[in-house]
Amino acid sequence: MKKITILAFLCALFVAPSVNAQEVTTKEDPSQGYLLNEFKDNWFISVEAGGNLLLTPKDTKEDLLKRIQPSFEIHIGKWFSPVVGLRGGIFGTRTKGATANPLLTDGTGCDANYPHQLAFNVGVSGDALLNLTNWWCGYKADRLYNGSLYAGLHVNIPASKDGSVDFDIQDGSYLGFRLGLLNSFAVSKKVDLLVDLRFSANQMNIEKQNFSYKTDLLIGAAYKFGKSGWSAPIVPVCPTYKYTDAEGDALVARLQQADAKIASLEQQLRDCLNSKQTAVVEEAPAAPIATVYFPIGSASVNSVQAKVVKAVANAMKNTEEKYVLTGWADNYTGTAAFNKKLRAKRAASVKKMIVRTGVAADRLETTTNDNNLTEYGEKSASLDRAVTITVAE
Repeated sequence: MKKITILAFLCALFVAPSVNAQEVTTKEDPSQGYLLNEFKDNWFISVEAGGNLLLTPKDTKEDLLKRIQPSFEIHIGKWFSPVVGLRGGIFGTRTKGATANPLLTDGTGCDANYPHQLAFNVGVSGDALLNLTNWWCGYKADRLYNGSLYAGLHVNIPASKDGSVDFDIQDGSYLGFRLGLLNSFAVSKKVDLLVDLRFSANQMNIEKQNFSYKTDLLIGAAYKFGKSGWSAPIVPVCPTYKYTDAEGDALVARLQQADAKIASLEQQLRDCLNSKQTAVVEEAPAAPIATVYFPIGSASVNSVQAKVVKAVANAMKNTEEKYVLTGWADNYTGTAAFNKKLRAKRAASVKKMIVRTGVAADRLETTTNDNNLTEYGEKSASLDRAVTITVAE
């Protein structure tokens, strides 16, 4: 063991000056997750227009082409992450179909039993957005297409019963439910072309216990405010060094000198072991058998690190030893109070996952360490967000 330690020290001593001459670069690492932007970023406003079609069985008594009527909407919204967002807006829609209620007609009918139903409605809406493309395929800043599933509610206010835009509010407001797919095509960093396909269920104007159903196809555009993209944590990239012939010869000469020093140290060690004196050897702290890394500010084990935890847990089942799980957090971000809780949560998260595999909880001790796991500086802070697993002494 001492021979290996000494050799590693000497090699590092000789090689380090050459490596440090190279510039250390950095890059974004999406595997660490994405950083949340400021609240003022990732806002958008959109305008959509198109047509709607009533689908209720009574409405099918009306001619198909006559049931296709105009709709428009204006939304303002915000993405809180590459996957989750919210939007709210106002809308206006004209609908045409058939009804068995003579109070909702324009005086004519499709047949003797089903008069025409023509109405103009306005209202407000709110939707929760889920970007399926970023969720399933990962975030890409230059992606041309994004598909987002959304669901929400709207309050429908009948403005007229004859289809005119006279805003003579009729019979109060009615609740509706909506589910749709928002297709976004990037025109530029700030502008998207939208194709919105939606199905909705709406309370009928008079018979509030009954619902009418319709589908909408809208085309529009969205303009993005503030920062529209997302950034991943920055990690260092170690340089690749190539030696010239002269540098290689010099390195060989240094290694030969190192071999001579190692041989001398080995001889001194043998002489020491053969002597009657008792040598006091200070043992180094036990190295961790595994290290589980976390994204910034998170105590959740991602799918990649979960494989590491599962492998360690399977190895633990074959021993009777006890283990110590130490939680770490970098001291470059977050407050001291927040990082203290985060360290404990990370250790508890790994322990919970190991116990689920069948390892007894009393074999696992959790603790925290307020120092940095590494001392490579702020640009390498992602190496300090971890839980180390060691064999208990």
